[in-house]
Amino acid sequence: MPDQTTEHPSGSTFRSLFSSLSVRLFVLLFVVIAAAFAAYAIVSIRTMSLDNQQNVYIGAERFSDMVQRSTHYSMLLNRKEDVHEIIGAIANQQGVEGVRIYDKQGVIIYSANNDEIGNRVDLRAEACVSCHDSDTPLESLDIANRTRIFERAEGYRVLGLINPIENTPECYNAACHAHSPEQSILGVLDVTMSLASSDLRLAFAKRQATIAATIMALIAGLLSAAFIYRMVRQPVQELIGSARRIARGDLETEIEVRDQSEVGELAAAFNQMTRDLRSARRELTEWSSRLEVKLKEKTEQLSRSQQQVAHMDKMASLGKLAATVAHELNNPLAGILNYAKLVGRTLQESNASIPERDELYQHLRFIQKEANRSGGIVRNLLTFARPSGVELALHSLNEILDRSVMLIGHHMEMAEIDLDMDKIKGDDRLVCDADQLEQAIVALLVNAVEAMSDGGTLTVKIEGTEESVQITIGDTGVGIPEDVIPHIFEPFYSLKEETNGAGLGLAVTYGIVQRHHGMIQVESEIGRGTTFRIELPRRPAQEEG
Repeated sequence: MPDQTTEHPSGSTFRSLFSSLSVRLFVLLFVVIAAAFAAYAIVSIRTMSLDNQQNVYIGAERFSDMVQRSTHYSMLLNRKEDVHEIIGAIANQQGVEGVRIYDKQGVIIYSANNDEIGNRVDLRAEACVSCHDSDTPLESLDIANRTRIFERAEGYRVLGLINPIENTPECYNAACHAHSPEQSILGVLDVTMSLASSDLRLAFAKRQATIAATIMALIAGLLSAAFIYRMVRQPVQELIGSARRIARGDLETEIEVRDQSEVGELAAAFNQMTRDLRSARRELTEWSSRLEVKLKEKTEQLSRSQQQVAHMDKMASLGKLAATVAHELNNPLAGILNYAKLVGRTLQESNASIPERDELYQHLRFIQKEANRSGGIVRNLLTFARPSGVELALHSLNEILDRSVMLIGHHMEMAEIDLDMDKIKGDDRLVCDADQLEQAIVALLVNAVEAMSDGGTLTVKIEGTEESVQITIGDTGVGIPEDVIPHIFEPFYSLKEETNGAGLGLAVTYGIVQRHHGMIQVESEIGRGTTFRIELPRRPAQEEG
């Protein structure tokens, strides 16, 4: 079956091509050039649009003025027929959509469309709202506020312009239809002109500008590509080829220096580097032949020395461990032997009295105690020494703590010790060996209780995060001297003066914490107490057995 992860050749070729420095440089340069020409085209089109709009406004205003001047004389003489004829003739010109005159109340007086005469226009319409909804007089409005552009149903745009018909002196002094001099505006001239031809010219100009900018960008891009290929790609390809030949071991490779540009300087430096490498390889070959002999000799010597050191360390460790175990087991075993002999002699006497029998039972109990103590020492020693053996599973830390506290409950009552316990809130689960962790916690609790012979407070607190948990066990006992703290986790090191202290409890605890990939720390102050902190990961790595 073919490999489903095989990459398509076209995709690999495309990525390889785009990873080329010259291609990236060309793409960047072309994008900059295209953006520059696009910006130029946008600005040019914007400028043309504004110029065209301004020309349209000016043309419409001139046309409106021409209509006013054409009808002015006939209006002074009150020749309505002449005014109708003039407006009709003007409206028939190409590009003129309509011409009409209405008074200040919006009644159409003259119009190229006779059906409109006498109708009232909507004063809220776009042509009227700029004057009637503001405090600005119509004659004071600029041309932009007196024009509106809208679209006909046929799909072309139309420009409308309103111009005030002012009450000039010759008008209000005329005998035929004199107006009051206080009336500044007699009516409004409204002309509408088609923008179809203007829009066509503007669209053509936009297309021409866009095409010109595109052609110029393509020409600039082609010139840039040729320049980059000649000045960048070819020299870089030569450098890459030479570097690959050198990587294959051909140190005789030289690059032709064509000019004094940065690429030429790079080629010269490359050639110098090649010459230096040739010289260095010759020296290294000579040194290698010499060092090979020396290295072989020293390796053999080092191997023999390492074997000797390892053997000595192993023997020293075993000797120290054997001596320590023999010393610790000697006293209890000697007691067991002596009492065993005593019991033996007593049992040989058949007429042993009742008090002697009680004493005999007392000796037997002591033998049992010392034998158990010896077994405990051996078990703790094995627990500390073994490198693995944890059986990891998911357990509740609060339950482990409850069982541990329950085991020393009677001991606490006898010593009149108060318990201040704060268990973990929320998720109390972690992956651990429950039996070994309980053994470690019990050892710390027992040490804390024994440190408070006159009573006190035992503090047990568990805190947790998503990654780890922290167990804190503190007492208010006698404390540990500062010079002793570095040794408390060593096997058979004990501060207890009683014969039942073997010095393996903290060593075993330390080993259990280490096998759980955790850490244990101690803080103590003479006369104020001691605090142990155990930090364990929620999911320790599995031990390799």
